[in-house]
Amino acid sequence: MTVMALVLAVSMILCFCSCGSEEPAEEEAGMPNPVHECESADDLTQATGISLDAPEGATDVSYAYLDPAEEGGQQIAQVQFTLDGQEYCYRCQMTDEVSIYGNKDVETNPEALMTELNEQTNTGAQLAGLYCEWSCSATTTVSYCDAICAFNEGKEGFVAWLDVVPGALYSLSVDNGADQSKLEEVAKKCFAPMQGDSDADDE
Repeated sequence: MTVMALVLAVSMILCFCSCGSEEPAEEEAGMPNPVHECESADDLTQATGISLDAPEGATDVSYAYLDPAEEGGQQIAQVQFTLDGQEYCYRCQMTDEVSIYGNKDVETNPEALMTELNEQTNTGAQLAGLYCEWSCSATTTVSYCDAICAFNEGKEGFVAWLDVVPGALYSLSVDNGADQSKLEEVAKKCFAPMQGDSDADDE
């Protein structure tokens, strides 16, 4: 009987030890989500310091912010919405960038922009979070801001632009149904300069 009791005691100890080894996995599963939902545009501004909202007429609007990917990085403000049956993701991140173009030759050399996009080095593409092999890309403008656009016709695509004065980088993206003119049109409806409309009115 004593031997049997000893065997049972050892078995129970081993069982407890094996259960204890699973604790790190449970903690890992309970890690906080880097996307934080907000109730309104005002709440989003309060959390991030970034003023961002959906355009007039949008439905199914939701607000959130994303934690920075790197320590010391900037939060990303995000608004998702539906407009004319198309779903969009609108983002903004404060930055010290002085150009939307990583390569100074991009503006006059379309191949340089495509290289940036394919090598995933363009900051606008990184903000949009779309890492694809693009079939179409172009330099453009959103209001008075330099912009780039990349898309696969009828599929995914984005337009990204930089408002240099406050140092705000923006992107507007879709997962399907991409069209350059539509992306540019909706981006202009979305964009509200953080420093007011004075610069845009001078145009």
